[in-house]
Amino acid sequence: MKKSLYLTSALVAASVLAMGSSASMAASKAKKMKLGVSGNYKAMVGYAAQSSGYTVATGTGTGQTSYNEIDVKTDSEIHFKGSTTTDAGLKIGVAVELETDQTKNGTQIDASYMTIGGDFGTVMLGSHVSAAAILAVNAPSTGALGVFGGDSSEWIVKPSAVSVSAVAGANIGGGDNMKMRWHSKSFSGFTIGGSYIPTKTNSGNMPANGGNGATAVSQHDVAIKYSGKMGANKISASAAYWSEDAGMNSYDATSMGLSVTAGAFTVGVGLKDVNSDGIAADQTAISGSASSLDEEAVNVGASWAQGSTTLSLNYFKVEQERATATAGEDSVEKWTLGAKYAMGPGVDFLGTVQNVKWGDESTAATNNNKGTAIVGGIKVTF
Repeated sequence: MKKSLYLTSALVAASVLAMGSSASMAASKAKKMKLGVSGNYKAMVGYAAQSSGYTVATGTGTGQTSYNEIDVKTDSEIHFKGSTTTDAGLKIGVAVELETDQTKNGTQIDASYMTIGGDFGTVMLGSHVSAAAILAVNAPSTGALGVFGGDSSEWIVKPSAVSVSAVAGANIGGGDNMKMRWHSKSFSGFTIGGSYIPTKTNSGNMPANGGNGATAVSQHDVAIKYSGKMGANKISASAAYWSEDAGMNSYDATSMGLSVTAGAFTVGVGLKDVNSDGIAADQTAISGSASSLDEEAVNVGASWAQGSTTLSLNYFKVEQERATATAGEDSVEKWTLGAKYAMGPGVDFLGTVQNVKWGDESTAATNNNKGTAIVGGIKVTF
C-alpha cells in the first residue's frame, strides 16, 4: 500500500513538474541552443637528429633502425560548442572536440562535456581536463612544439626503457578522463576548484574500485589560482593537490606555478612533486623501490612579446626515482627556443629549436637518446 502511495505521489509530482516546465518553456523567449564550429590546424616541417649511439645500438645489419631526419606533421582539432540560458538563469553549455589527424590514432573524440554555470560557479560533467590543469600557472612558452605533452617524443625518440611519461609536464590533471569538475567564480582575484574521477577506464560499466576484483582507479584533485596586479605588473600563481587510489600504485602529487609580466616580458616557474603511497604484497613501501612513481619536475621560462612577434626560452626537467641495482633516475631534459609571428587574423607562423635528452638509470646506449629538432610551420585558428 505504501509503495503504491509513494509511486502515485511520485507520478503526480513528475506530472506537475512536467506541465510547469512545459508552460514555462511555452512562455519563454529563450531560443534552442545552436552549436558553433571553431578549431585550429597546424602544419609543420622539421629536421630532427637522434643520437648516433642510440640508433646504432638499436640493432645490426637489416635489424638496425634508421630514422629519417626530415618529417611532416599536422596537429588539428575541430570544436563544436554551444550555450544557452535557462529561464532559471542557469547557463548550459556543451562541447565536443574532434581530433582530426590520421597520425594521432585516426579520427576520434578528444573531449566531450557539458557545463552548468551560475552564481555557484561552473560544474563540468564529461571528459575534459581536471581543475588542477585548468587552474595551473606555468612558465611561458610559444612556438611549433610544446614544452609539455608528446611533441618532443614525436621528434626525438623516447627509448622504451625510460619510465618518464612522454607527456610529462610540470602540472597535474591533464587527462581527458570522464569526471565531475567544479570551479568557482573569481573573487578578489582567486579561483578555486576540484574534480572527481570515478574511474580512468573508458567504460560505461560501474567502476570496480574495491575488493580483490578491483580494476578501476579513482582520482580527485583540488586547486587554487590567483591572478592580479602588483603595481603595473601582472602576477599569477597556482597550487594544486592530486591523489590517485590505485592499490599499491596509489600516489599523491602537488604542483605550484608562478608567473610575472612586466611590460613586454613574462617570467615564470612551475614545480611538481609526485609521491608513491602504495604498499606492496610483502608490506614494504612502493616509494623508493623499482616500481616507485616518485617524480620531481621543474620548468622555468621567459618570453618577450612585441607587436606581432613573441619569443620564448624554456627549460624543463623531470626525474623519476628508480631504486634498482643501477644507481640513478630516469629523466627527460629539454631546452626550447620558440617563436611566433602573427601573419594575419588567425594565422601564425611558428618556429621551435628544441634539444631533448631522454635518460635511463643505466648507461646502455640503447636506453638513452638525445637530439635536436628544428621545426617550423603555420597554425590557422578558425
